[in-house]
Amino acid sequence: MNEWYAKDTSNKIRAVFKSRMQDGKRCSGSIPYGYKRVPGDKQTLHVDEEAASVVRRIFDMAASGASLAQIGQTLSDEKVLIPSAYEERHHPEAARNHSYHDPYRWNTTTLTYILDRQEYLGHTVLCKSIRENFKLKKRRTATPEERIIFKNTHEAIIDQETWDKAQRLRKRNPKKLPSGTYSHRLAGMVFCADCGSRMSFSSPESKHRDSDVVYDSDSSWQCSKYRNMYVSCTSHFIKTSTIEAAILNAIKAMTKEIIENEDEFAEQLQAAWENQNTQVSSESKKELHSVQKRMDELDDLIRSLYENSVLGKIPERQYQRLMAQYDDEQTVCEARIAELKKELDNAETTKVDLKRFIKLIRKYKDCDMLTDEMLYELVEKVVIHSASGGRTIYRQQQIDIYFNFIGDTFPSQIEISRGDKKNLTEQQLAKRKKYQKTAGENRKKKRAALREAAKTDSQAAAEYEALLQKGRERCRKYAQNKKLAQQGPADTVPIQFEPSFETPEEMKGESA
Repeated sequence: MNEWYAKDTSNKIRAVFKSRMQDGKRCSGSIPYGYKRVPGDKQTLHVDEEAASVVRRIFDMAASGASLAQIGQTLSDEKVLIPSAYEERHHPEAARNHSYHDPYRWNTTTLTYILDRQEYLGHTVLCKSIRENFKLKKRRTATPEERIIFKNTHEAIIDQETWDKAQRLRKRNPKKLPSGTYSHRLAGMVFCADCGSRMSFSSPESKHRDSDVVYDSDSSWQCSKYRNMYVSCTSHFIKTSTIEAAILNAIKAMTKEIIENEDEFAEQLQAAWENQNTQVSSESKKELHSVQKRMDELDDLIRSLYENSVLGKIPERQYQRLMAQYDDEQTVCEARIAELKKELDNAETTKVDLKRFIKLIRKYKDCDMLTDEMLYELVEKVVIHSASGGRTIYRQQQIDIYFNFIGDTFPSQIEISRGDKKNLTEQQLAKRKKYQKTAGENRKKKRAALREAAKTDSQAAAEYEALLQKGRERCRKYAQNKKLAQQGPADTVPIQFEPSFETPEEMKGESA
C-alpha cells in the first residue's frame, strides 16, 4: 500500500513522456554529436559544421571498409577532439561529461555510438531506452519495434547511401588478429556453401620460406570448420585470385547486359526475385501450418493427460514426466512460430532495389580491375562450393556471388569452372608450356653446376652419378612403355607418353 502512490505517480509521468514522444517532441536534454541547439528552440537540431565534418569523415572511413580501431587511431593521431572534450570547449552550457583520460583518444565505444545513430539521416528517434520498474534506476535498450521514429525532421549530415554502405561493412566484422598484418579486403565476405561458416584467410606473409618466392596459391581461403573436432567439413580451398577474377567477370557480364538491354535485364531480375520470394514464402507458410497443427495436437494431448491423471488412470510420476516433455515441445514450437511469422513479415516488406543497383553497375561499366570501392558497394557475400577434380587442370569449383540491393537472385549465382576434361583452353596450354620450358632451363642450370662441382668434390660426384642413374632408369621405362604401345591393336590410338623431366636425347647426352 505504501508503494501505490509512488507507482501511480510513475505511471502518470511515463504517460506524459509517452504522449510527448508520440507527438514527436524530444524529452532528453542531450543531443547527438554534430548537432547544436539555437536559443529559443529546444526541439529542432541544427548542424554544427565543425563537428559534422568529423561525423562525415567517420562514416566515409567506415563505408570504405576501415575498422573501428583504424578510424579511432586516425582521429587520435590527427588530434581531433572527442565529443565530450568538444562539447566542453565549444558548448560548455550543454556539456555533461567533464572527466576523461585524454581529450584526443577516440575509443571504439564512442565510434559505435556515432555510427548507430539514425539522427544523422535527419530522423528523430525517441524512446531508445526503457525503465521497466519504478523502483530501479536501471534502463534497458529498447527494441527496434519499441522505438518511435519520425522521418526527415531536421537537416541530415549523412546521406542514405553512405549510411547503408557503412552499416553493411560493419556487419562484415572481419577477424581481428593480434599482428594486424594477415587480413584481406574479402575478410568476412567469403562463406562455405556446406556448413555456412566463414572461410579463413591464409596470407602469403604467414609462409616462412628460406627463399623470397611467393606463389599465387599462398593467398587462399579455406573453410574454418575444416578438421574441426566438433564440426566436420571439407577444405573448400580456393585461391584469392580466383575469387577476385570471378567477381570481376560477373560485374563485367552484368554491365554488358545492362548496356545492351537495360529493360529486359531489369525484368529478368524482378521476375527472378518475385519467384524466389514466392518460393520462400510458400515454404515458410507450409512449415508454419505444420507447427501450428502440432501445437493444437499438444493441447489435446495435455488435456487428455490431465483428465487421465485426475481419474487415476496413470501414475503421478509418469504424468509429471510426460507433462514436462509436452511443455518443452510447446516452448520450442512457440519460438519457431514467432521466427516464421517474422520471416514472412520481412519477405513481404523487403523489395529488390533495381534502380539503385543499376545505377551502381553503370558507375563501373569500364572497370578493368576490382577495386575496394567496387567490391564493397556491389558485393554482399561470396559462397564457395566444394571443388571436384583435385589438384589438377581439371579442377572445377562453383562460386555463388551475392550482390547488394538485388539479393541472391539471378544473375548473382554464377558458376565459375576452372578447366574442362575434354578441351583445355589456349591459355592453359600456353601456361603449361611456359612452366615446362622454365622448369627445364632451371634443371639444366643446376645439372651443369653439379657437373662442374663433381670434378673437385667427391660428394658432388656421388650426387651427380645418382642423378645420371635415375635418368637412365627413367629412359629405360620410357622406351619400354613406348614399345608396348606400338605393339597394341591396330584400331586403337597409341598411348602418348611424355617424360616427366628430360627427353631421352638429353639424358643420353648427359651420360655421354
